Amino acid sequence: RGCKNIRIQGNEIYDIGAGGIRLGEPQPRQDLFSQNFNNQILDNHIHNLGQVFSPAVGIIVFQSGQNLIAHNEIHDLFYTAISVGWNWGYQETPCHDNRIEFNHLYNIGKALLSDMGGIYTLGIQKGTVIRNNLIHDIEAFTYGGWGIYPDEGSSYILIENNIVYNAKSAGFHQHYGRENIIRNNIFAFNKENQLMRTREENHISFVFERNIVYFNSGSLLGSNWSNDKFKMDYNIYYDTRIGNDPAKYRFGKDNLEQWRARGHDVHSVIMDPLFVDPEKYNFLLRPDSPALKFGFKQIDINDIGIRPKHKRQ
Repeated sequence: RGCKNIRIQGNEIYDIGAGGIRLGEPQPRQDLFSQNFNNQILDNHIHNLGQVFSPAVGIIVFQSGQNLIAHNEIHDLFYTAISVGWNWGYQETPCHDNRIEFNHLYNIGKALLSDMGGIYTLGIQKGTVIRNNLIHDIEAFTYGGWGIYPDEGSSYILIENNIVYNAKSAGFHQHYGRENIIRNNIFAFNKENQLMRTREENHISFVFERNIVYFNSGSLLGSNWSNDKFKMDYNIYYDTRIGNDPAKYRFGKDNLEQWRARGHDVHSVIMDPLFVDPEKYNFLLRPDSPALKFGFKQIDINDIGIRPKHKRQ
């Protein structure tokens, strides 16, 4: 309670009973709205968690805004790596303007629990940015091994320049929320689905544009895409099993022509983006990549994860 202007940096937290770092309090008390803010969680190595309490989280932020969570490496835990928010639905919240960036998150879930994410958000979070994170190898017990997971009420969040691969259920899943922007991300080799959208509402769920979706298993879209309250365009899709034939692609129940007739992905393309070595998870684009001409911006992973001490603030 009341934590502000605190920096937690350069620690190793491992082999513990529950989670790594907790900021704030779960209950959305009005008197706390301006008390917990402007903290930094940087360059920490957090791993092998949940030895007693398995649904523990690497870094969890309750009811707090204007925080920076960056350059952390979190791995080998049974539940979510980074969790921010914790107001259900659309109620007022102090959780805003958080930055979650340049984190390396992997080996999450380990097939013990269900319904988790590499990065999980809950509730309205105006001004929050999730960018330049590397997230991979998420394995749920039954369902819900998501890469980036905006859950109930997650709204007004910018999600950009992330790489997500090898998530069991989908690279991206929005349960319900409002007007999130998902752009210039790579979602690759996710298993059951590449993208998921569940509860439908009467407002725009999200804008999904200039992303690359590259896969070799499962479906492109999972769950509910029927009410058209979302916007998707200028994306690149490529299924290595069927290649460049647009007629073979399915967007939920629709083929590409039907999907475009509904107003989605009118300018998107089916093509190999030409990664350097996708089988070895090198998702840099080759100089001759058509994705670069299409407007996709290269995602450099060299600055992701824990920085050498001489590069820290």
